Amino acid sequence: MVADFILKYWKFLVALGVILAIGALFIPNNIVSRIVEFTGFSILAVSAYVLGYKMATDEAEKYIKSELEKLAKKDIRYKIAAERMTKHIKSKF
Repeated sequence: MVADFILKYWKFLVALGVILAIGALFIPNNIVSRIVEFTGFSILAVSAYVLGYKMATDEAEKYIKSELEKLAKKDIRYKIAAERMTKHIKSKF
């Protein structure tokens, strides 16, 4: 649910994180500056994690499909297994 939101609006979240992280340099209050900076870097870190996980699962899905399609040419059971595995990977994310 949160990951879907981050994937949908990742460009805005990255921009917001950069603005907060850099904008904290111009805040004269030391405590508020640290809070804003931490929030900015936290938004960047979470966005990067979700985007990296999405890219990794996409690549894994492509690799699994290609390998199982090679095997599916030999036996129909592998085709069914490939469909199940792809469904399982997509349901995890």
